[in-house]
Amino acid sequence: MNFPVKTIARLSVGAALIAGLGACADAPPPVMANSPLTGPVNTGTYPHFTPDPKGETTQFTPEEKQALIDRTNTAKKVQAGPSADPAAAAKKQAEMQLLIKQQEDDLKTIEGKK
Repeated sequence: MNFPVKTIARLSVGAALIAGLGACADAPPPVMANSPLTGPVNTGTYPHFTPDPKGETTQFTPEEKQALIDRTNTAKKVQAGPSADPAAAAKKQAEMQLLIKQQEDDLKTIEGKK
């Protein structure tokens, strides 16, 4: 029995196709079909994958809190400038208005309008 090479090749390709199609015919079993669990189970606990976070520092005591507030208020008073005093602010505003008036007069003189 001499079979030509073409015939052998055709038969091998045909056999591979038939085997491939036969594998597709069987549906895979349902997922977890052999498992005794039928669905999610509520165990009543929540899984913890990381440790609970801890505070980085200790909390302030009421005395430390008050000391910090006092220190902050003292620093505010030290940094208060003339704008904190209404009389000084009014004086500064008047000086600025006088400077503006002088600059307007100088500009008119330079432009030759005076």
